[in-house]
Amino acid sequence: MSKAYRIVFACPKGGHNINLQRKISNPALSENEAMKIFGKEEIACDSPRCGWRGKVSKARLLRILPFDWIFSPVN
Repeated sequence: MSKAYRIVFACPKGGHNINLQRKISNPALSENEAMKIFGKEEIACDSPRCGWRGKVSKARLLRILPFDWIFSPVN
């Protein structure tokens, strides 16, 4: 298992939720750290008829949800 985070952003165009999941070794992740790590990444809104695409830094961070990333064994 590895520590991972789901970071939820608000779409600037329509306010829809945009989820970004990443494995990170930090035991805790603040809003400032999340924006430093992900700010330059490109994201897109999956909501129908929205189509917004842009950098994470243009979106508003809504929440950070930690979870354990579980790898399934390879057979």
